[in-house]
Amino acid sequence: MVRHGGDRRRGGSHGEGGRGGATIRVATAVALVAILAGGVVLWRDVADGCGGNRTGIAVAADPTIATTLRSVAEKASDTSCFDYSVEAVEGGRIPALLTGGKDIPDLWVADSQHRARRVLAQVRLGSGAVVGSLATTPAVVASTQTVSEDSWVDVMNLPDLNIGNPASSSLADAPIIGALGAPGADKLNKRTLMLAMAEMASRRNDAGATEDSEQGRLKLADTSTVHVVTSEQQYLEFLRGHAGTRLQATTPATGTVLIDYPLVNTSKAHRDRTAEAAAALVRTAGSGAGQKILGAAGFRNPDGTGVGEPVKALTVDATKLDKALDQWFELNLPTRTIMAIDTSGSMQSPAGNSTRAALLTDAVVGAFALIPRNGVVGMWIFGIDKGGIGTDWNELVPSRRLDEKVGDVMQRDMLITGVRKAMTTQLGGGTGLYDTILAGYKKALADYDPNYSNTFTVLTDGRNEDSRSISLDDLVKQLKALTDPGRPVRIVAMGISEDADAESLTKITDVTGGATFVATDPGKIKTIFDDAARTRLMNAS
Repeated sequence: MVRHGGDRRRGGSHGEGGRGGATIRVATAVALVAILAGGVVLWRDVADGCGGNRTGIAVAADPTIATTLRSVAEKASDTSCFDYSVEAVEGGRIPALLTGGKDIPDLWVADSQHRARRVLAQVRLGSGAVVGSLATTPAVVASTQTVSEDSWVDVMNLPDLNIGNPASSSLADAPIIGALGAPGADKLNKRTLMLAMAEMASRRNDAGATEDSEQGRLKLADTSTVHVVTSEQQYLEFLRGHAGTRLQATTPATGTVLIDYPLVNTSKAHRDRTAEAAAALVRTAGSGAGQKILGAAGFRNPDGTGVGEPVKALTVDATKLDKALDQWFELNLPTRTIMAIDTSGSMQSPAGNSTRAALLTDAVVGAFALIPRNGVVGMWIFGIDKGGIGTDWNELVPSRRLDEKVGDVMQRDMLITGVRKAMTTQLGGGTGLYDTILAGYKKALADYDPNYSNTFTVLTDGRNEDSRSISLDDLVKQLKALTDPGRPVRIVAMGISEDADAESLTKITDVTGGATFVATDPGKIKTIFDDAARTRLMNAS
């Protein structure tokens, strides 16, 4: 045994079958594989006519088509010099993605022409970026109940209607487009439409923090009497995974809305090359192989033909539609705000039979009570050095949904307790306004959520008194530099006495598209919250 082992070691050092020989064989095999692999790559480059010059193309696609698009993109890669990578991105995230400066997709597949047009205008990219549509699918109403509504206005008024988030899904806009595009829509009473939109918004804003997806809503409808606005494609996908479902999909007698999937050139550096990649993808989607892939997933052709029965497609003028959608967004998008409350010494000043602090407390508590449960609210207090030397703000309650619990305490109750305590135990010192506003705006930008109306709300009874703080001019300059069309955040200022610096506050809020409200009579503090709410509704009227 020992000798045999020695013989093996000698063979390993000098013999053909030892370690040296094995090493030579492995090296030879590796070299051969490399040569063969190189030959395959070289053959592919010659065969596809790319000469080794293949281009990677990043595609952001609406989640409802992303999976199917990957298969189409693979086909497009086989017949072009482009290699596509497809990522599912909700429509609400696209504006911030396009203005973020990095990881900007080369192409974007939106879930409607009107979303593409509005986002391109928002980020100032230009309407010529839309290349063409890849597919369509009609909007439908899915329910276990019989749906006999004649019009989309009737659908909007269903008491148990469930819709998606208009910030992320164009399907949530379908009832409004259908109502405006139906025969005789020119005779539709504006108030009737507004009330119907308000009802839909109210039902959505009262929804719990559950999974919010097309398939999730269909699952809810399948186990209840809820009616869901979804697409034919999503309905068919649900049927494939839920044998025996009682769900039915119908459309109003007046017609329906075709949800299409336009391809948008969002590249900033190589637009011409990206345009070639977009054209190749459109060609493949329209080819026999592409149509087979899209049809198998439940999508129709760009002209609305394909799976399912023919539908009457409703359309509406872009200007008219944009006005209605602006109203819809104002009504529907819930509030996300940090409420920064002045706790300087002047808040102890008398106001009628009370004090500014006491009146403000009542007004703020009333405002907290009115915000729907899906609102996200946090609270700061501010005053010179309130957060420590050199820091004029202090976060008392972090931002959370109002129906979220911390332990056994609801966020709404934490805010109410917080403001009452702050306005009785934290008063004193000067007003540190400008540094607080800059910090609050940066925080709101960092926490921006496209599914909300994002604001930073400041309530004050005075003017900036911190001599060490940023100046008004520098504040305005920095706010201008920070504003991002892809992440719109507004500053809303509320002055609660004649001492409030309305002129400076207006300069600050104007930069961000916000607004300033002043109650020179502290006894009318509650009215400024009403004014702010009324202004939002006026934007929606």
